[in-house]
Amino acid sequence: MTSAVQGKTVFHKFWYFLRKYVLTLKRFDLCLQGSLLVIILLESNAMLLLRRDAGTGYIQARVEDWVIVGTAIIEYILGGVLAWSGRGRRNLALAGCLAVTAICGLLVLAFPYKEATPPTVELCDGSPISAYTNPLSETKDDAKPYRITALILTVVMSSLSMISVWAHGLTYLDDHEPHNGTYFYGILISIRLSLGLSGPNWLRPGAVRDDWWVAHLALSLLTLIFAVQFTLFPKKMPDYKEIETTEDIRFIPSLVRVMKNKVFNIQVGALACLNAGLFGFIYYDRAYVQARFHIESVYNDLRTSRAISDLFRALVVIFFVMIFRVRFSDRRRDGVKANTAARVGGVVAIFVAIFFSVIAGLQCPIDDIADMNDGKWQQPQCSRDCGCDSTNYGFTPVCVLDTGTTYFSPCNAGCHGYEDINGFLLFQNCTCGAERVVRGSCSLLSCRSIFSIYQLIYTVTVAVGAAAILMQGMVLLRAVSQWDKPIAIGVALAMVSVLANVLGHFIYMLISHFTCAYLGKDGACLFHHPTLWWAAVASAILAVCSAILSLISSRVEQSSGTGVTTLEENISMEE
Repeated sequence: MTSAVQGKTVFHKFWYFLRKYVLTLKRFDLCLQGSLLVIILLESNAMLLLRRDAGTGYIQARVEDWVIVGTAIIEYILGGVLAWSGRGRRNLALAGCLAVTAICGLLVLAFPYKEATPPTVELCDGSPISAYTNPLSETKDDAKPYRITALILTVVMSSLSMISVWAHGLTYLDDHEPHNGTYFYGILISIRLSLGLSGPNWLRPGAVRDDWWVAHLALSLLTLIFAVQFTLFPKKMPDYKEIETTEDIRFIPSLVRVMKNKVFNIQVGALACLNAGLFGFIYYDRAYVQARFHIESVYNDLRTSRAISDLFRALVVIFFVMIFRVRFSDRRRDGVKANTAARVGGVVAIFVAIFFSVIAGLQCPIDDIADMNDGKWQQPQCSRDCGCDSTNYGFTPVCVLDTGTTYFSPCNAGCHGYEDINGFLLFQNCTCGAERVVRGSCSLLSCRSIFSIYQLIYTVTVAVGAAAILMQGMVLLRAVSQWDKPIAIGVALAMVSVLANVLGHFIYMLISHFTCAYLGKDGACLFHHPTLWWAAVASAILAVCSAILSLISSRVEQSSGTGVTTLEENISMEE
């Protein structure tokens, strides 16, 4: 025991032990990774519960689009202020954001759902088909407006907490070990685009059950635990070397310096285009699969299950990002130069555009859905008396084998009975066809191989996109001075959010609107025309724009006339 702690109380000795051996930079990194994953899962669960309140169960509701847009606007307004205000005590700022998020999540539990009976995909006479897993239909619920408000607050605070993770948590790590900046950033990107994207699939079944509160309570409490943990870390580690500055670090002067930085602004545009293209397509992935391949993507058909591909995607994303973060970590004191990161990020974005182009070109011989006239679906005449309401469960196709005709659902085919043979459904007494009617579209066999290729290319596209985001994001950390990094990241995320999640998301909403074949009861599209390939084309174009901007950024002088030295220049002067 050193002399510094001799004669101290047991508490002081214990605290010294924690600070020296437990609350280290590696532990901070692990806590940051865990908190990001939990926040993503909490936000996903809140969105799924909003979908349940909208009465669409597993089907995407229009309210989700408006929440995404509204949250992006709030991020744009508060992102820079939040990042700058917490720059002095970044661990406490992060802890505060997480704590408020946890409180909003726990507030949802004060307004539980009422008991309800779970309807399922229906037959013509309204009888349920137990082989499908389905959402709940709610009775009158007086607590619904308050619960929706709490859920929206949870989504908003989760987004602001993610800004804090990058602006406070990542910069905390990068300031201490700039040579490992790519390593730290790469792990967070891997979480965002691997486990984070799988979160809704894990949480979707529980969000429509009576025990929905279990997952929500667990995630809220985990968020609160991480908040408490961050309060224990020091403002800076003992071996941290702070760089003195004579610059005015107040909010307005700091903001002006950042906004005058040409490299920063060009790279923000590149990141916005890349995020809009990548996450926009991810949002419509299930709709794309249904429209282009007529494959049921909402419910789990074992013949086209994506459980294995989701796990494979997570592993591929982690592997791709690992290659880049290892390649560009620990080679220099600043890890990677801004112009190098911009150049590599631009080249990788070109590959993202290529893969999206390939996705747009993938097609298989699909037949029209019965009564799909001029790209719009109408209730078949042969099942008009069934009173079908497919808006409750979405695209659940069945195939009349004798005629090779695909119907939107068993009810729309006029089926009155079914037989479950080890998960393989045979429908009986169907008014729209002969006796032989089976689950799945008639093009299922001809499209399965193309669908497998789609899953492979989609996985690679997400992985390469993650690597591009990693390299382009590192430009933002290296193009500004050390004391401007928190506000720079906050402003960048705010601008990326409003450009990608407002302007970019509107592009995909317009594509969805003009290619919609079956409009749901809340304005969301249940089924699209095959021309939804325009979504992949839009993503390819946005990726090209990102590549061009990033390559331009790599040719621009870093200080850009601001009169402020960047982190690279500071390190060069020290050497």
